[in-house]
Parts: sequence; structure tokens; C-alpha cells
Amino acid sequence: MAHEEGPRVAAGQIGPQARRWLAPHAGVAAALSLALVLAACGSSTSAAKPRAKVLTGGTATYALQATDSFSWMLPFENSANQEPWQLATDEGMWRPLYFGGQGGRPVINPKLSLAYPPVYSNHDTTVTIRLKHYLWSDGTPVTTADIRFFFELYKAGKSNIGTYVPGEIPDNIRSVDYVSPTVFILHLDRSYSQQWYTDNQLTEIFPLPAQAWDKTSAGSKTGNYAATPAGAKKVFQFLYGQSEKLSTYATNPLWQVVDGPWHLTGYEPTTGRTVLSVNRHYSGPEKPHLDHVVLATFTSDTAEVDQLRSGTIDYGWIPYSDLGMRHYFTTHGYTVAPWAPDYFQSAEFGYTSPRYGPLVRQLYIRQALQHLVNQPLYLKTTLHGIGQLTYGPAPNIPGDVWASAQERTNPDPYSIGAAKALLGAHGWRASPNGYVACERPGTGPNECGAGIAQGRALSLYMNYTTGNAGVQAQAEAFQTAAKAAGVDIVLGPASATTMFSVDGVCPPGPCNFAIALYPLWFTDYGDMSILPTGGSQFGKGNYFGGGYYSPTFERLLAQAHTQTGLRYVYATEDYLSRQVAALWFPTGDNQISVVKRTLRGWAPQNPFGNWRASRWYFVSPPG
Repeated sequence: MAHEEGPRVAAGQIGPQARRWLAPHAGVAAALSLALVLAACGSSTSAAKPRAKVLTGGTATYALQATDSFSWMLPFENSANQEPWQLATDEGMWRPLYFGGQGGRPVINPKLSLAYPPVYSNHDTTVTIRLKHYLWSDGTPVTTADIRFFFELYKAGKSNIGTYVPGEIPDNIRSVDYVSPTVFILHLDRSYSQQWYTDNQLTEIFPLPAQAWDKTSAGSKTGNYAATPAGAKKVFQFLYGQSEKLSTYATNPLWQVVDGPWHLTGYEPTTGRTVLSVNRHYSGPEKPHLDHVVLATFTSDTAEVDQLRSGTIDYGWIPYSDLGMRHYFTTHGYTVAPWAPDYFQSAEFGYTSPRYGPLVRQLYIRQALQHLVNQPLYLKTTLHGIGQLTYGPAPNIPGDVWASAQERTNPDPYSIGAAKALLGAHGWRASPNGYVACERPGTGPNECGAGIAQGRALSLYMNYTTGNAGVQAQAEAFQTAAKAAGVDIVLGPASATTMFSVDGVCPPGPCNFAIALYPLWFTDYGDMSILPTGGSQFGKGNYFGGGYYSPTFERLLAQAHTQTGLRYVYATEDYLSRQVAALWFPTGDNQISVVKRTLRGWAPQNPFGNWRASRWYFVSPPG
């Protein structure tokens, strides 16, 4: 959930899943000031220049983060490819029913949505949706038949879909009435919060071109195969298999039938370099000015910065470690602007680990570990002040209404003394090697806890992804602080591929780690979810919570799903925050964007990491 909380994997797969201000801390105030300064650097000289001439056409090159690449065509992302850049590319070709991100705000964008706002009735058990007029690139109208096709495939392949959560869409839909080519009605299994259902359920629906995709093999004609469960399974398996064939992306006629502003015309399987060209038959709003957009890929930060300096990238980025280069770029025709994401950063606990689970399942141990995370220091030093302090599973961005008051203050501030006191109160005493060991086993309020034997040392194995200097520095600083509190943190640096293949199978598990730290942030929200209830990561059967489960949280989550109002959302956030469901780390910005001043229309940057290239255009002379 990548830059990144990096790639995550389902069993047998290797690939990505999830990724990348505000409490009263001086470090965060500095971050906000720096962000304003950076934004100003790129625009302060434009006022005195003559009005720029808008150009039509052209090709813009966008730099993906190092090691990222578009590699999944089917708009049902699997767990290995559930990433912001994957979704952004897909949404450029296939529009979702409801589009996330309006300007810089984390809300639904009604203009770019394929449907009008939903109408709820019958005590919020019925949802009536009317489609807008859109056409597929082959001239066929987008109708409710394409909605039906979506549901048929989702039901057949939900175990392979990364966004699927048991009990949620499509499980919570009893039946669907397809009233007309433009109107369909969902009959839900109970009353739901209109806010939650619209923001986190309806956003998952993508109309799919049944007239082109309802087939079971490349050589078969399209038909009505998906109308039966067995047929839908065959169609899903066929499309899923076609999406795995990277070498055919630019030539497979399946992927040329789109309803969005772009279609894919070039792809290099070995690098992931992707060329998107304007869909001349696009019938929706925000028609592209450009002819082509190139998604450039890089093996390292250095490679991207070299290309950026050479002038071959129009919309790129500089790593935090190269922040000092901002002056060079602002004086060479670029705008430099941090891109704040509506995500959060945390390290995953291995709750299902036979070895470490008994330790990390103890709340007081998780709280003690949180006391050892020096977020203000990490933000200042490893993220150069660009990001936000994080105290729970809601984005802590200034002005964002989603974060509760509690999540804007730290319930477990950095304190080695507080960590030692918590451990001592539960029967841990220093051993001759300097680390603490359990002296009072048992399940009482002042004992070590269930499954912890007398004399066991508090030693925890922590994986972290290599290749990111900031993550390594944070892991090592955490290890040092833990040692001072008597906690032995054994670091396990591993490449992204190794870490994802080992840790990414947990759960169902078992987890073979105590703590897993990926670079920069989790896409708990924005990846088809807007309302930050925490359910997609910490709900029962979660994939990215290390097996976290709490009946209390499930009750709060059910209320947030069925009762309208932010207080119910805040209740889920506050519980996860105080329970330290994950180890909260400061959240770095999506990136420090570096954009040529000849490229316009990219600001404000979408809070969910979608670059929305259909807005971009070139101007001449430079502004």
C-alpha cells in the first residue's frame, strides 16, 4: 500500500500493494513553512512575465518513483499490484463510477464520476444510481450492462481482487435491478451509512466493456458467458491471465476498448515504460490537451535525478536527500512543490507469528514500543521536515476533516523512561546482557501476559526494506532507543522482493516477523476508499494488518459503516490509535515534485496520488 509502503504479495506472488501535518510540534510547523517556501519558489517569477500561450498536443513525460512500474491492466487490481500508480493509470483508461479527489481535497469528484450522486431510500437499504452519457472507444454506449458485467466478474474473482474485504461489496448487496440502460438499483443487506457506502463501496465499481470482454479465450467471440457463475469464473480467469501477459499490453485488442481519456499504445515489459495516447473518442469532461503521456521508470533515485537534470522529464521528483537541489531547479525553469498524500505510515506487527505474536499482542508492549519511536526527530532528519506526524490510521494533514482531535496529539510520545516504566510494571527486569526478561509470567494486570514464559527475553525481529536511506536511519534509530529501554530489536534488512515474498504472505500467515517497516506510507485510503475508518487494514480478515483482530474494533467499525456522522469514524480511529494497532511512524509526502514551468494544469496535486494527466497542457513561452 508504496515513495511507498512497498509492494505486498499474496501467497505465490511477488509485487506491490500499498504505500506513502498535524500535531502541535515545532518540527511540523517547520514542515509546513518549508512546503510553503518550496511552493513559492516555483511561482514567484511568473507574475512579471507575459501571458503564456496554451499549446495543443505534445508529449509529457512523467517520472514514476524508483522501481515502480505499471504492470497490471485489468481494473481489478490483485494484491500484488494494488498501488496508487497502478490505479491512477487504470483510471486514466477506465473511469470508476465515482472518482476520488477533487482538487487537493480527499472527496469524491462529481464532475469526473460516471454517475450522478446516488439516491438512498428505504432506510438506506436501497441505492438508485443513474449513469451519465459516456461512450466506449468503439462507439458503444456505457450502460448498466457494463455494471452487470462488473458485478458478475467481481463475484467470480473476488478472492483474487486486492480491494475485496469479506462482508463488503459485493457481499453486502442482496440483488441488483437493472431498470434501464442508464439506471440500476442496489438492494443492500441492511441499512448503511450513506457517507461510508458512497465513499468506500460505490467507489470500487468500474463499468467494464461487456461487448468486448465477455469471452473465455482470445479466439472466442464475445457473448453472454458471465451471466452464469461458472461462465463468469472462466471470463475472469481469461481476463486475469491476459493481464499477466505484459508483453502483449500494447497489442492486445482487449485493452484498447476504454471509456477514459487515454489508451495504452506503447509498453516495454522489461522496464515498464508506458506510453498513453489520447482517446480521440473520449466522451467525458476534461478532454486531454496532450497527445501522449509517457510513464518513465527508473532503477534508482540517481537515475531519475540525472534524467530530470538533463531536461528529458517534464514532471518528476527529487528524493528527500537531494532537497538541496531545489535552488538549482527553481532557477532552471522548474516549479518545486511537495505532494502531500492522504495516507499514513506505520510498521506492521506480526500478530499471527507463533514466536513473536505473544509479545506484540500485549497492548502494554506495543505502547512501550511506540514510546521508542522519535517521530519529531525522524521527520526533521530523515524526511527533512516534509511530511506529517502520525498517531493513528487517518491522514494528519492540516485542514483535513478526517483526523480526530485525538489523532492530532501523541498518546505515546517519545520517552525511553515511559517505555521502561511500562515494561517494569508488567514484570520485566533487566538481565545480565542488559536486555529485559520476563520475571513475572502470567495473565494478571502486573504480569507479562499470555504465552510469555518466565525468563523469556524481550527480543523482536524487525524487517525493513533496503534501498531507502531514510527508512534505514529510522530503523537504526529505533533499535538504539529500544536498547536503552532494554528491548532487543534484531534488524533484518532485506530487498523489496525478498521482504515482500516473505512478509507478504502474512496473513494468513503465519507471520515470521515481529515488526515490518516498508518505505513511507500505506494506501489505506484513496485506493477506492475515501473515508478513513481503518477497516481495509485492520478489519477482520485484513491483509495488511499482520492479522490484527479486535471484537471491540469490529463493533466500532460496524457503527461507522451503518451510522452517518464523523463521530463514528473518529471512534474507530481513536481506538486503533490508542491500541497501537500498528507502530506509527511519520508519514512522508508522496514526493517532492519538480515540474517544468512549461507544463501546466497539474496543480493542485491529487491527494490520492493520481496525476490526472488529462488536465495537463504545455505553454509557450515559459511562464
